[in-house]
Amino acid sequence: MVINMSNHLNILEHVKQIRNDIASLRIRGATRIAVTAMETIKRVLSETPDEKLLDALNKSIEILFNSRPTEPAMQNGLNLIKSVYSKLLGENTEPSLIREELIKTADTYLEMLKKAFETIIEIGWKRVPDEGIIMTHCHSTTVVEILRKAHEKGKNIVVIASETRPIYQGRRTARELAESGIKVMYIVDSAMRWAARKYKPDIAMIGSDAIGSNGVIVNKIGSKLLALVAKEFDFPLYVTTTLLKLDLKSILGDYITIEMRDPKEVWHDAPTGVEILNPAFETVSPEYIDAIITEAGVIPPSEVIRAFKELYPRIWEIIKINQ
Repeated sequence: MVINMSNHLNILEHVKQIRNDIASLRIRGATRIAVTAMETIKRVLSETPDEKLLDALNKSIEILFNSRPTEPAMQNGLNLIKSVYSKLLGENTEPSLIREELIKTADTYLEMLKKAFETIIEIGWKRVPDEGIIMTHCHSTTVVEILRKAHEKGKNIVVIASETRPIYQGRRTARELAESGIKVMYIVDSAMRWAARKYKPDIAMIGSDAIGSNGVIVNKIGSKLLALVAKEFDFPLYVTTTLLKLDLKSILGDYITIEMRDPKEVWHDAPTGVEILNPAFETVSPEYIDAIITEAGVIPPSEVIRAFKELYPRIWEIIKINQ
């Protein structure tokens, strides 16, 4: 492989730009962030000469890893790259072969993400009731594609989408579903209970940014409110997510980090003396989740670790390395 040295000089700047795009939400969505990180690592591997590969790879992984704290799908992929790299170094593998193997590892993880997404869509649309009313919160590409597929299969559905303050990701959900011909009702977040009482939804469906070892899920702030509403009005809450979002650190006892974002997202010119709190995520406990729709099927929260170990034994080994 011929390395372009001028490209190499700019590669870390490119990685930092990707980090900034993720942190600022120009790149958003857990799966898209994971895919972007893997593609970025592939570029680092392709454009860095052998003698600088270790340094560039370690720096790139660190930069991306710290772009946002609540991104286990990305972090699991980066940890997989690190694990394979450490193993190859320990075996005194030739640099050219290390590069080749790591690019192959990144491609494997990208294929895992793609296959998981496609499988979840195929499983998930069957859980959408015909003539049903579905409540959702924030924006999840997986949820949107499940509802689109249900609509394409002839199911007549209505979706109640909440706006999702302060970045209004719910508008993207509403727009994408409406453009697909699905009837959408759009509400402010605090109107969830009112909407449930008035329209009597059949199900709630949300995505997830992270899964904890005990089956708790982490999703956009406001998700717990929807879970409480679903429990009060007795309709099921389904979480749609790849198991690759399992936060492996939680298995070792660490808590999943809840990201606190810039107060200016909430109130740009807040008066002096007013403290703005802007948590990006919150947890939804297993007792509020009827099932998690994953690439392993529709499973209870208590089954996420077993399903992960069966589907992704290679990534599971990372836990032993980090202990």
